[in-house]
Amino acid sequence: MTDSSESNREKALSDVKMYIANDWELAEETPEYFLLTRRKQSFFVHLILLCITLGAGNIIYYLMSKKTKKILK
Repeated sequence: MTDSSESNREKALSDVKMYIANDWELAEETPEYFLLTRRKQSFFVHLILLCITLGAGNIIYYLMSKKTKKILK
């Protein structure tokens, strides 16, 4: 690696550490980027949706609550 690409990785890594401290998880690291994921779900919302929609709303809520963030190097 060259010095500039190593420097870019270190800058991106500092951003990644900030996101990890805020409940994001590092899903993947490639030579071009870091991929972070987070699920923001509430147990009570799942419970309410289970009672109202008999499970279908629960599945949709689970899929919609996944967030991803890509940090370029």
